[in-house]
Amino acid sequence: MPLLMTNSIIKRIGLCLCIAVLTYSSAQTNNLTGSPYSLFGIGVESTSNTGRNSGMGRLGIGIEAIDQINLYNPASFSTIDKERFAFDFGFFSEIQSVSSDDSSERRFATNFSNIAIAFNGNGNYGIGLSLTPATSVGYTLIGVESNIEGSNEQFVSNILGSGGLNDVRLDYSRRISKNFHAGLRFSYLFGNVDETESVLAANSLVSTNEVNTYSGALFGLGLLYKFKERHSFGLTLNFPTRLGGTRDTRSEKISLGALTILEETTDERIDDFSLPLRLGVGFSSRFKNLLLAADYSSSFWSNTNQSDGVGDYINQHVFALGSEYIIDSRSLNYWKRVVLRAGLNYSTGYLDINTNNVTSLSASFGIGLPLGNQNGSYINISYNGGQRGSTDSFLVQENFNTININLTLSGIWFQKRKYN
Repeated sequence: MPLLMTNSIIKRIGLCLCIAVLTYSSAQTNNLTGSPYSLFGIGVESTSNTGRNSGMGRLGIGIEAIDQINLYNPASFSTIDKERFAFDFGFFSEIQSVSSDDSSERRFATNFSNIAIAFNGNGNYGIGLSLTPATSVGYTLIGVESNIEGSNEQFVSNILGSGGLNDVRLDYSRRISKNFHAGLRFSYLFGNVDETESVLAANSLVSTNEVNTYSGALFGLGLLYKFKERHSFGLTLNFPTRLGGTRDTRSEKISLGALTILEETTDERIDDFSLPLRLGVGFSSRFKNLLLAADYSSSFWSNTNQSDGVGDYINQHVFALGSEYIIDSRSLNYWKRVVLRAGLNYSTGYLDINTNNVTSLSASFGIGLPLGNQNGSYINISYNGGQRGSTDSFLVQENFNTININLTLSGIWFQKRKYN
C-alpha cells in the first residue's frame, strides 16, 4: 500500500535541504553580527534559534515540541507527535546602534540563522539534526592610534574581525515512561576568527592577517517531565569542553610600491579555548489557549580559568520569560489558528571588563502564520529588541533590533493509506 509521502516528494525535499545547507555554509563567511564585544574570545554567543523559540524570549527548556522543533532541550524531540517530520529554516536581519561617551554609529548584519530537521518514528523516540551559528564575530576598529615603542611617534591602525563558530548537532531522545523523556545532545563545533590589522606609518603600510581556527565536540543531556497534563518541567546539562586551535599568520609590508613578506606561518598551535559547564532549568504551564514558560540557566565561566587581555570571564546567569497564545489550533477559521508570542530575556553576561559586566536585556514579539490546514506548518516572524553593555568606563552600548523569519514545515510522514 502506498505511503502518503511519495519517494518523489522525499527526494525533492532532500535536494532542497542539501542546497540550503550549501548556501548556509557559504553564507557563514559573512558577518553574523556587528557587535564590538565580538572582539573577545571566539565572539559573542549566537541567539539564533528556530522560529517558535525566537518569539518567546529565546527559551524552551520546559516546553514540549509537539509539531515544531525545540533546540533548547534534547529531551523534547521524543515529545514530537508520532510519525511527524518537522523542518525549520530561517534567516535574520539586525540593525545595531553602537555608542560610547563621545561617538555613535549604526551597523547592519543579515544572514541565515538555522537549518533543522526532526522526526519521531513510533512515538517512543525522536531524532534531530541541525546546523546553527554558535558564536559570531564582526567588529571594526578604525583609526586606532598607538605610540611606537621607544619614541614619541604614533601610528594609526585599522582592525577588522569576522567569522565565528558553527554548531552541527545531533539530538536523540527517548520516552522513558508516559510523561518522562530523556535526551542526548552531540555537537561538533568548528569555525574560525579572522582578524586583519592594517598599520599606516610614515610612507609604508603593514598588514597582518591572523586566522584562528577552532574545533571540538560538546556533549549534553536533557530531561523533560510532564505532570497534571498541562505542566512541564525541564532540565539540561552541557558538559565543559575544550576547543583545539591553530593559527595561520601572514604579515606583509608595502613601501614605495614594493611588497615584502615579513612573516608567514601555517597551522601554528595556539591555546585551547574552554567552554564551561552549563546548567539550565525550565517550567511551562498551559491554561486553555495560553502557554506560559520560564527558563533559568547558569554558565560557570570562572571555572575555565581564562581571560582575554582587558577582560575576565565570569559566571553567567540568564533569565527568560515567554508566552504563546492561539485561539483554536483546530479551527477552520484561518485567523483563529494564528499564533501570538512574546518574551523577555536578561543575561548578566560572561565578560567582566574593568569591573563592569557586559549585561544584556531584550524583549521579543512573534507571530506564527499557518500554512495549510491544521498541519503544524507556519511562517514564523519575530522581532527582538534590546540593549547590550553600557557607556560606563570605556565600554560601548549596543541597541539592537532583529527580525527573524523562519519557514517551519511539519506533517505526518510514513503513514499508510486506509484505502488504495
